Amino acid sequence: MNTAASDPGQDYLRALAALFASFIEDYRVVDVGAHGSEEADVYAPLLAGKGAVVVGFEPNRVECTRLNEKWSGKRRFFPCAIGDGAQASFYACRAPLTSSLLRPNGELLAHFEGLAEMCKVTEEIPISTVRLDDIEEAAAADFLKIDIQGGTLLALQSAERLLERTLVVHAETEFLQIYRDQPLFSECEMFLRDRRFMFHHLHNPEGRRMTHGDYAVGRAPSQTLWADAVFVPSLQRLDQLSSRELVRLAWTMEVVYGASDMAMACLGRCRDTEAADLAPKFRSLLAAHGLLE
Repeated sequence: MNTAASDPGQDYLRALAALFASFIEDYRVVDVGAHGSEEADVYAPLLAGKGAVVVGFEPNRVECTRLNEKWSGKRRFFPCAIGDGAQASFYACRAPLTSSLLRPNGELLAHFEGLAEMCKVTEEIPISTVRLDDIEEAAAADFLKIDIQGGTLLALQSAERLLERTLVVHAETEFLQIYRDQPLFSECEMFLRDRRFMFHHLHNPEGRRMTHGDYAVGRAPSQTLWADAVFVPSLQRLDQLSSRELVRLAWTMEVVYGASDMAMACLGRCRDTEAADLAPKFRSLLAAHGLLE
């Protein structure tokens, strides 16, 4: 007999997945910049629904092969560099997760603890880029995750059609030019705002301590340099979503971010007979698990 105590978080996730079951089948994640994809990925809880799919893109062929072997078909990865479809240079850096289609901005990095060493270019590799809108497997996304080191806006510009069929964009953005001439958070936000998304919150903001000569002081960084920015449909667009889309958006906001208010705002807009009672049932589920104040 298994006497181990159950995980309250997992119990809640299972109950929520059961409540939304018919609406979240075949949930689709598009993962741009999949290096290091693991069980703890931010989108991992979203895969609890039946038939959930992850389509990922990773230009490092060795890493792409590793990912496909690790996930054995549960997630599919393609050795593509997402960009504007043109030839480019891929700057492989000492810390692989800092490699980019953009050259690191050494002059700026020198002012922040450890960044110049992490981002030191070890190899410059000619590479062909691919537009997201030209990839059949990326025709739609419930959750679009982008983590390509300064290339977020370039990826978004290649995804006009995809964005029309995307519910949540979770994208790494920077607030200083870590890479030369890179677009910053403000430019990504304006681009998505023009495509009927609104900024929701910054997820896991990070920074580094500034250096003074050969040392840095202080117990923690005081300046935020980058963060994952989360974007959701604008209020006007929310009113135009189908019940299926609204429930999938509610599922995303609740299980990834704990944004119960946003989830309820989505469920309250459902008008289909099958979905009309989900809002009170969701409220009752929150209460039953001690999550309702």
